[in-house]
Amino acid sequence: MSILKRKITFCSLLFIFISLSSMVAQDEGKEISKTIYFSGNLGEVEDLKASTVLKAIVDASQTDENAAFVSLGNSTSKNGYPKDESDRKSEEEFLKKRYLDPLSKFNGQVIYIPGKNEWSGEGHEAIDDLESYLQDNSEGKFWPNDGCPIERETLSDEVELVMVDSQWFFEDWDDHPYINNKCEIKTREDFFLQFKDELKDEQNKTIIVAMYHSVLSESSRGLFELMGGFSKESFWSNEMQSYIGRLESLALQFEDVIFVSGNEANLQFLSDDGIPQIITGLGNKIKGVKPVKKHEFGAEKTGYTRLTVFKDGSSRVELVEVNNSETNLLYTTTIKSKTKYDKNIDYDLGQYGATKNASIYTDEETDKSGFYKWFWGDHYRYLYSKDITAPVLDLNELPNNVRAITAGGGNQSRSLRLIDDNENEFTVRELRKSALRFAQSFIKDHYVHDYLDDTAAEDVIQDYYTTAHPYAQFVVGDLLDAIDIYHANKKIVYLPKQERLGRFNESYGDKLYMFEEHVGDENINLGIFGDADDILSTSDLFLELRDDKDAQIDEPKYIRARLFDMLIGDWDRHQDQWRWIQKKQSDGTVLYSPIPRDRDQAFPKYDGVFPALLKLGAPLARNMQTYQPEISNVKTFNNVVYYLDKSFINSSGWEVWQKQAEFIKTQLTDEVIDNAFANLLEDTQDETTEEIKSILKLRRSNLDAIARDYFEYFKKHEVIIATTKDNTIDIERMENGKTKITVAQKDKIILENTYDRELTKDIWLYGLDGDDTFNVRGNGSDYIKIKIFGGEENDIYNIENRRGLRVYDYASKKNTFNGSVSKFLSDSYDLNNYDPKKRKYSTNVLLPAVGFDQDAGFQVALRNTFTSFGLRNNPFATKHQLTAKYYGATQGFEFSYYGEFAHVFHNWNLGLDARYTTDSFAINYFGEGNNTSYDDDINLDFNRVSIQQFHFEPSLQYKKSENLTAYISGRIESNEVLEDNNGFILNTFNESNDVFDSQTYAGGEVGLLFNNKADLLSLPRRGMELGVIAGYKRNIDSDFNNEFSYVQPTASFILPLAGKGIATLATKAQAHFIIGEQYEFYHGATVGGNRSLRGYRNERFNGKSAFFSSTDLRVGIAKFRTGFAPLRLGVSGGFDTGRVWLPEQDSDQWHSNVGGSIFLTGYQALTANVGYYVSDEDNRIIFTAGFTF
Repeated sequence: MSILKRKITFCSLLFIFISLSSMVAQDEGKEISKTIYFSGNLGEVEDLKASTVLKAIVDASQTDENAAFVSLGNSTSKNGYPKDESDRKSEEEFLKKRYLDPLSKFNGQVIYIPGKNEWSGEGHEAIDDLESYLQDNSEGKFWPNDGCPIERETLSDEVELVMVDSQWFFEDWDDHPYINNKCEIKTREDFFLQFKDELKDEQNKTIIVAMYHSVLSESSRGLFELMGGFSKESFWSNEMQSYIGRLESLALQFEDVIFVSGNEANLQFLSDDGIPQIITGLGNKIKGVKPVKKHEFGAEKTGYTRLTVFKDGSSRVELVEVNNSETNLLYTTTIKSKTKYDKNIDYDLGQYGATKNASIYTDEETDKSGFYKWFWGDHYRYLYSKDITAPVLDLNELPNNVRAITAGGGNQSRSLRLIDDNENEFTVRELRKSALRFAQSFIKDHYVHDYLDDTAAEDVIQDYYTTAHPYAQFVVGDLLDAIDIYHANKKIVYLPKQERLGRFNESYGDKLYMFEEHVGDENINLGIFGDADDILSTSDLFLELRDDKDAQIDEPKYIRARLFDMLIGDWDRHQDQWRWIQKKQSDGTVLYSPIPRDRDQAFPKYDGVFPALLKLGAPLARNMQTYQPEISNVKTFNNVVYYLDKSFINSSGWEVWQKQAEFIKTQLTDEVIDNAFANLLEDTQDETTEEIKSILKLRRSNLDAIARDYFEYFKKHEVIIATTKDNTIDIERMENGKTKITVAQKDKIILENTYDRELTKDIWLYGLDGDDTFNVRGNGSDYIKIKIFGGEENDIYNIENRRGLRVYDYASKKNTFNGSVSKFLSDSYDLNNYDPKKRKYSTNVLLPAVGFDQDAGFQVALRNTFTSFGLRNNPFATKHQLTAKYYGATQGFEFSYYGEFAHVFHNWNLGLDARYTTDSFAINYFGEGNNTSYDDDINLDFNRVSIQQFHFEPSLQYKKSENLTAYISGRIESNEVLEDNNGFILNTFNESNDVFDSQTYAGGEVGLLFNNKADLLSLPRRGMELGVIAGYKRNIDSDFNNEFSYVQPTASFILPLAGKGIATLATKAQAHFIIGEQYEFYHGATVGGNRSLRGYRNERFNGKSAFFSSTDLRVGIAKFRTGFAPLRLGVSGGFDTGRVWLPEQDSDQWHSNVGGSIFLTGYQALTANVGYYVSDEDNRIIFTAGFTF
């Protein structure tokens, strides 16, 4: 037997050797672009192991011509780079011995990226110091620098390294309140935008994303970590899964992206949807690896990875074990380039004439029934399948060798960037928008293409695009010329597939496109953007305004451009829809003027029933307003762009707005409008363009009123920002409710404005960085409320008048307060930092709901939720929720109100909960004890008890963590069991019993809950819930003496058993203990119903204490695509057991039921679950949306 084992082992090793040799042979002859070595956690292992690995890497690099080494985090020891000088000296000696000396012989670049250890202690400040030490004492580079989240470095013409500090994302920023003071990125959302931009900018290269945490992993994990863990850095936590889901979703939108990480002590090569992940980390304790799929690899070994990128775009991965002084190539594979294409295809452009007949949609896509048009709307649908005659764009006929270089587009469109030999750039954008891109812009942590492609959801979104007129946008250029606003020149073309599209022929071409000059600094020489010095993006403009006292917005021109948006009904004016001309003025100021881009939503038509219903439940849809002479709601129409307006309009009063409105009305004459529409292609002119022209002229007449309406809303809340330098800010309280504010840097006045309380109700004033001085003086009356945010560094507050004023600043820094003032000092990052997207607004959502329960019958509910957002959100400023519910079985009504007010104390919210039921509302009562009888032949009404209830419960809720909630509440309640009850209740209590009297209680409750489960409406695949509630109640009526306490512990777990949660074991256990003897039955501890014993009626057993446990085995048995949606079909088997206890009753009986359910999950978002459960008393059908545990 041992001989046979040796033969098998030998054959296996021989097979591996031959396979590895074959892969290496395939790559021979290829020209190498870059060789990169990776390893992580080098600071966490003993000296011998680290030095052995580094020596192996250094030795291997000697044969390379162009190498780089990347340390993937945890380069320091566990405590990071200390602040104390003596400790720091010890750490520097460690770094010199561990890295600097060995790597001094490395043949190439050395790059360090931060991990968890680097953030220990002083966080980003220590990282900044560590960066200086490493770069001062070696040729190595530390990126991203300054404790910022992302950096990009060109390694070769074919290779780009994107370095991400993933630990930055998971740090508690309140522990590092100045965390981003040297970074352009100030929010986590901005990081994702920047990550996408980095991938987009370098999409023609192999992009290596190096970061500490991995987006894929098959490492073995403990029981609690498999259920999400207690830390947000656990691989399966909701926070981590959301983070890596977003990164992976963004990477999937591009090609040749490789993730490399070093946080786990093993070697892995994994792939998901074509995204490769390499894990290469060290550790004193090697981490186990689960079995991996074919073409993947995992080994409980440590060493390094060698990634060789070839000039043809392919890459070779080599995972190398280092054991003592020996190296062993464990695995190698080749990653093929996705950008390769067949260059030998002959595109026959001779088949095309000068023009081509084409449409955006097919006839089948726009052929809809009368009911469909009534419900979804008619829109401009027929125009999308109408053939038009468009000029053919043959790139060979354009001067200077125009060819495609990159793919692009926004949240809806698909485009190509073109370039010529003069480095001027152009854009072609497909007129057919992408439904999948639109869906991806909302579903950010899942790549939607595989789920929504070729489904009804995609069809609905695609059809919804017909709300926009497909061709009217092409009149906008002529209209902008008339009002002196710069723009690119659009024209409709038919773009055939052709040689100069290169690799993009596979996904682009043979459709109608818009062709225009790209709005960027590379086209300054074309002259279409005036005599600009530069052209900036909106993100870059924000930085200029923060850092440069001479930077100014051309406010009149921006207001003119914004009023034009309102004139043509274009609500979609987010920040990427703008570019900015930079022009230095004679007085030294730098003026920025707007260039509006993309007019997809001009002149829209949102008819039909569905758009109206959508707006009831989706506040974000309320800016979508049909083009009419009036704007129905100017506030919601401008939702998307409001924060830009607030950032860029600071000094202009009504006279400026009025002047710009009059300018537009004067310049856009009937003749200009008629000529603009006459310039459209003849095939695109019809009765719809005539109607749009007519409405445009009417709205032009109303422009003054529209401008005034928005101006008054806009001025209610003002946001003023200084600069990142030292500023002097003077606030003068004047008579008649006026306040004058002046912002100056040195001797230069940046802003000087007077605000009137008739228009402006409150002002947020941000000092930003620098040592700022705030002077508040004057004794005027009727004050505008002002909130001052001092920002970083040490500020001086000279307060002579504190009324209507509040100061917010950091608690951890020294500020000087001269005079008394209301202040709130904390190290809250969110509160102290300026975020242009933070604003005051509110939403209102009205939603119906229906349900069914065998006890309550059919249920109909209507819920209205009003939510406000403002300065301090947790996660909102206030929420008010009103619910009315009707129970068909008893004709009972239930009315409830829930209100929540954020940060009444820091991180503590105030909750208000109230509930009232009518006298026909019912609960069940079967008597007390564990052995009460049940007769299924008796009508359900026999055990129903009509009860009128009311309660009011204010609470304080601690809500800093997403997963952990603590609260303390007080409560007053009233319960009245109706005397006209029939059935069991009258057989149990005589009519004179106190239970039939209205009783009022007062009490309180405390609770602590940890819950990391995903939304139970979907299909949660892992998670746990641990909590305990303790409370006290007593009568406050003089006639009654009920008094008791109670404790309710609960524990619930969802454990994945196979795959990514395809099979799960879900269990829940809950107990209820009553302490005290004086209580009524409606306060008893009960089991039974949908949320405990599912095979029994609600409140089936009632006692002094209770316990139940429920267990489900849930298995997804099929995953399939339908024309409606991608669906997962699953089944579950369930078992529940439980009982109640009474002190005077000796019972050893446990009640149990078995059953199961069939569930159907769509879009990974909503699950319909129908269950059937059988007990010794009853058989029950249960329908739920999702799962109850």
